[in-house]
Amino acid sequence: MKQGSGQAIGLRFGIITGCIYAILLFFRYRFFASNPVSFGLFAVVTYIIILMMYLFTGITRKKELGGFGSYKEIFTSIFIAILITEAVYIIFNLVYLRFVNPSFWENFRTTTLSYLQNKGLTDEQIDQQMKGFKDMDKQTKTWALIKGYGYSVIIDSIFGFIFAGILRKKKPEFEEISADPK
Repeated sequence: MKQGSGQAIGLRFGIITGCIYAILLFFRYRFFASNPVSFGLFAVVTYIIILMMYLFTGITRKKELGGFGSYKEIFTSIFIAILITEAVYIIFNLVYLRFVNPSFWENFRTTTLSYLQNKGLTDEQIDQQMKGFKDMDKQTKTWALIKGYGYSVIIDSIFGFIFAGILRKKKPEFEEISADPK
């Protein structure tokens, strides 16, 4: 059994998943912001893709271990991938929303307002829907993104625990004994 390889797999898949996440975020911000429904749907699809990458990380670790892996061995690789992926998410958002397109949330708010008005909603319903945009700038500040990092790691780790629980498989005892050269 390779001791350090779980970290290597976590690192490799964390970088790959982080890059995929950054590309998908760019597409979401660039091409799906014109419609709040498509923006939201693409966000859900993106998250499902990221979760599948975490699952694939666990599957790869289990294969490396010969088809047998403990909960800890599998989860460690997934957790490392989660830490790296969520760090890439934070860095991408900081760079994109501060330097590349600092007016993104204002533009998205305007687009959403137009969308809601075209849907024929009442002013009260529109105000209710638009409440979240008042704090959007605060949510993209450095401290809020760091807090968000912690929450995201916790939520992703719950999925990681589930994946590790599904993937874990003990080596049968008789194989361990017969493999012992004594």
